[in-house]
Amino acid sequence: MKILVADDDPCGVDVLAAVLRVAGHQCVLASDGHEAWDILQAPSPPQIAFLDWMMPGIDGLEVCRKIRERGGSEYTYVIIVSARNKQQDIISGFQSGADDFITKPYKPEDILARVRVAERLHRSFTANSGLPRALAEARESPSGDVIVRTLRRVGRIIFHDGRIAWAHVSDEPGTLATILAGEPDISRDDVRAVLAECKSSGQNFADVLVSWNLLPSDRLRVLLRDWIRAKIATIAAFPLPVVLFSPESRVATGGILFDPAEVLPPEIETELRDAGLGAANESPGPAELLFGLPEADPPNEAELADSLDRALAIDGASAVTVFDLRSGRCLGKRGAAMDLDLVWSQLRLASQNNLWDELEDILISTYHASHLVRWYTRTPPRLIFLTVDRSVTLGLARHALRRCLPAR
Repeated sequence: MKILVADDDPCGVDVLAAVLRVAGHQCVLASDGHEAWDILQAPSPPQIAFLDWMMPGIDGLEVCRKIRERGGSEYTYVIIVSARNKQQDIISGFQSGADDFITKPYKPEDILARVRVAERLHRSFTANSGLPRALAEARESPSGDVIVRTLRRVGRIIFHDGRIAWAHVSDEPGTLATILAGEPDISRDDVRAVLAECKSSGQNFADVLVSWNLLPSDRLRVLLRDWIRAKIATIAAFPLPVVLFSPESRVATGGILFDPAEVLPPEIETELRDAGLGAANESPGPAELLFGLPEADPPNEAELADSLDRALAIDGASAVTVFDLRSGRCLGKRGAAMDLDLVWSQLRLASQNNLWDELEDILISTYHASHLVRWYTRTPPRLIFLTVDRSVTLGLARHALRRCLPAR
C-alpha cells in the first residue's frame, strides 16, 4: 500500500515509516498539515494516511475533515495518531471523519494490524459484500429499505413484497419531472397536475400517468426500470459502504414493481448466486452475517420481542431498535422510525475501536429527544437504541432500559 505518514516530529515519522517499510509498504512523508494535504491532492494519492493530531499549519483532524469534504471516488483510509487518549479526544477524532485512532506510545504490531484492516477495506471497494446480503434480506421481507451510506452520500433501495419499487441517491435529482424530461408529449404542467392528484388522492404517480393516458404503461415501465437500474449501479459503486436493511411497514399504493434481476447490476446478481442467494428460497436466515458466515447464536425471537415491547413501554419512549454490530442488521424495532444518521455514526464508532469495552451506555441529546445506546448482548455483540422524550428523567430511563435486557 502507498501510505502517507504526517508528523512534525522527525523521530516519530522515522519510527512509523520504518515499521511500515519493513512490512513492504511504500511511504510518503510530510512534516506538517499543509504538506500532507498537498500530497493527498496530487495524482495517485496514498491509500492510507497516518496523521498526527498536533501539527503546525493545519492539524490532523482538519486535514481529515478536508479529505472527507473533498469526496471523490478514491477513498483515503485515515488513522489519527496522538498522545491524547481521553474518551472525548478519541470521539473527536472519529467525528472528524477518521477511520481509526491510535494513541502514543504504540506497538509496531498495533500499527500493522490497523494497516491490514485498511487493506481489507480497500479490497472490498468493488466486492461490496454487504449489499448482496441486505438485498437478499429485503427480498424476503414484506417491505423495507436497503440503506447504503458512504462519506456524505446516502443511497436507498425501496422494496415491497420482494420486489423493488424505487431507488434514490441523496445528491442526485430524483423528481418525476427529471424522469419524464425526455418525453415530448408530457409538459411540466402535466407533471404538476399529476403530482397534485397524487397528493389529494393518495394514488401512485405511475397509476395516474397511465389512467390519464399521458404515457403507455409499457413505456413508463421502461423509463422507471432504466432510472432505478442507474441509481442502483451508482449505489453499488459506493466506496467503503455501510449497509443497513431497515424493515418498514407500508401500505401498497399501486405503481410499478420490478424483480431484482431486472434492475440489479450483473456483478451483484453474480454475487447473490455465488453466495447461494440467487433464488428466493435460498436467501439467508435472519441470523446470517454480511460476510456469509452463520451466527453462532441467532437471536431468540421471543426474547427479542419481549425486550422491544418492554423498552417501548418505558415512560416517554418513542422508538427502540436492536442492531447486530457484526452485520449492521436491524434485528427488531418498535415505535417510530429510528434516526438512521445517529444509528450509522454509533455503529461505525463502536465497530472500529474498543471504546465500548469499558462503557455501559452512551447518551446522545438532540433538540427533540434523548437517545440511549447500550449493549443488548456483548456476545454476540449487539446494541439497543432507545429514543425518549427530553422531559424524561434519564436516570429512570437508563434503569428501566437495563431491566429490558436479556438475563445473562
